Amino acid sequence: MMIAIVILIAAFIAADWYYYYRTRQSLDREFGERLKAIAELAAASISTGIAPFPLEPWGQSERADSALASKLEKLRERHSISNILVIGEDGTTLLSLRAGFYPVGDEYPHWEMDFPAIMSALQGSPASTQLAEAERGMFLKAGYAPLPAGSPRARAVVAVEASPSFLAGLGRLRFILAVVTGASILGVALFAVFAFKATGALIRARESLLRTETLATMGSMAAGIAHEIRNPLFIIRSAAEKLRAAHPESGTEIDCYLIEEVDRLNGILTDYLLFAKDEPARRVPLDLVTTLGRSIRNMRQSIDPSKIELVAGLAAAEAPFSGEEKKLQQAFLNLFINARDAIADRGTIRVGLTSSGGRYIISIEDDGRGMPESVIARAFEPFYTTKTSGSGLGLLITRKIVEDHGGEIRLASAVGVGTTVTIVLPAPADIGPGAAPPPDRGNNTNEGA
Repeated sequence: MMIAIVILIAAFIAADWYYYYRTRQSLDREFGERLKAIAELAAASISTGIAPFPLEPWGQSERADSALASKLEKLRERHSISNILVIGEDGTTLLSLRAGFYPVGDEYPHWEMDFPAIMSALQGSPASTQLAEAERGMFLKAGYAPLPAGSPRARAVVAVEASPSFLAGLGRLRFILAVVTGASILGVALFAVFAFKATGALIRARESLLRTETLATMGSMAAGIAHEIRNPLFIIRSAAEKLRAAHPESGTEIDCYLIEEVDRLNGILTDYLLFAKDEPARRVPLDLVTTLGRSIRNMRQSIDPSKIELVAGLAAAEAPFSGEEKKLQQAFLNLFINARDAIADRGTIRVGLTSSGGRYIISIEDDGRGMPESVIARAFEPFYTTKTSGSGLGLLITRKIVEDHGGEIRLASAVGVGTTVTIVLPAPADIGPGAAPPPDRGNNTNEGA
């Protein structure tokens, strides 16, 4: 539709300018014929006014006739002509009703520009010049006739110049067309911007709807499967514990091959059930510094400090927020586990919390193996994982929790360098002056977390 509208407007503009140029050509021809006729009429008046006509400059001849001057002036006024002149074959101005513009005895200023039309008149054929634009919206045009009138080989020509107002309507028409063209182009540009934004919004809304429908379907399926599998898993685990008690000599193998695998499968089922739940986050007042600090302490209990260092750089004493603490801790923990699993041998996990522009910015950075672009593009897809174990739902659940709290999550990674996950959460607008979001304070490390 956008292309059709652009083509339609372009065709409309092209038609307008085509009409303008056709009108200009038509007026050029018609005014040319009119100016030639006026020039011939002036030549006839001059030829009958003085016989023979003096070929020296007007005013220097003793035979100058004031009656002829009056007659030419009336002719000029009657036909709205700017000036009537007589020009010798050498280009000298012999007569000019407006001597202030073209002094008698001087060379005619338009001699070179109008030379083809002047030569045609000197050879006995009246002619007119092409339409010329002197200034923006002001056009010039002149007609020439031989003198004496009807002479096949003239020694002078009569020139009549059209008044600038003679073709003023043409300039106004072009101005109107220029304004219409500019307004049309601006309108198309604004419409294109609006259409682009509207189309983008519709595409995003459609993708969001499709994703929501897909996740809802997958969630229902996952919930049904998880419930059906969890009960047999409990039975298997109970049987394994009894078997371990009955055969303590094989306890290590039972732990490794049965109980550990059952617990792993139970963890995957737990992720499926969390994914299947579509409950909105409950909003209660909390402190993000405290919530994040608890998640950090829980994570420190599951890592070997001699291999992985967890550094907390919380640049705020408190960060008032409104949300569900349990879900936020789950989101943070998922990211901590991913960072831990990305570190092959030794490395560092850095956690930061700052505030800027009414937003809280939480970053979790590791110096592990990193991810290529192909993996980053699919990182939030359901059931997609590069791990040998896991459900592939951790990042998806984390993003859902963050978005339920009005935030967004960003992922940046480079192979061999590490991965940085950034969570941006909005600071509440009504938390009160006593609990306003903390200002940026650099990177002060809060080891108490």
